[in-house]
Amino acid sequence: MTFLSAAYFWLKNQDMKKILLTSIALMGMASLFGQDESATGQPSGKITYEEKVKIEISLEGDAAAFSEMLPKERTSVKELLYRDGLTLFRESRSTGENITMEHSEGVRIRMVGSGENVIFTDVANGIITEKRDFMNRIFIVERERPARKWKMTGNSKELLGYRCMEAVSSDTSGVMTRAWFAPEFGAKGGPGLFSDLPGMVLEAEINDGKWTFIAKSVEPLSKEEMKLEKPADGKKVTEEEYNAIVEEKMKEMGVEGGSGGNGTHMRIVIKG
Repeated sequence: MTFLSAAYFWLKNQDMKKILLTSIALMGMASLFGQDESATGQPSGKITYEEKVKIEISLEGDAAAFSEMLPKERTSVKELLYRDGLTLFRESRSTGENITMEHSEGVRIRMVGSGENVIFTDVANGIITEKRDFMNRIFIVERERPARKWKMTGNSKELLGYRCMEAVSSDTSGVMTRAWFAPEFGAKGGPGLFSDLPGMVLEAEINDGKWTFIAKSVEPLSKEEMKLEKPADGKKVTEEEYNAIVEEKMKEMGVEGGSGGNGTHMRIVIKG
């Protein structure tokens, strides 16, 4: 009997790396928009995002019969709470149902969503605290914000009434990340690990659309209306310790592979 459990949130283990901009880019951007970033934005509130992740699963042996039945992507609704230089990114609801399939030869495949995963970011100090739900075990991973270098393209477009600028970045393997952020939003941050562009990230695309975030709505909230606390309930581990736990468990379940291209999509091989 072979199990695939909690495959989706394997991709959460990968970094999107720290964002770095030069003072020249910041000055040019301020000139372009002609206002500071608090002029028209909301200092606290909630942004709802649609997240889509491409899934590539290769089944071998008896499990191969399920190949065409498996989903090719997973869509989730996430929300970002923000205030006072802090952000909390979490699951709102998932539109991809949990999937369980059984074969007459005893092969059983199960895919579940990302559970109680939460990303809390101290934007000003560059500290990220993640709550990760792996197979009903809760882990707390705290670390410095990963590094990433961005290049401003000069392109702009409007999203949800905010004029956004485009920034792109490539990692050492050539995976491209494209982000659209609103400098005049009034707060800095974004979905996932996007938290160091000079504005709020309202749309992001990684590895040619294999992983995307699109803001669907912005709801202003007062500080008193929201509860924004750093997650603390769980086993505290380092990033390296957590990755080792996940890798060991996946091997026990007969799963080879993992996320592909900087965590931008799911590629799993199961031998039945």
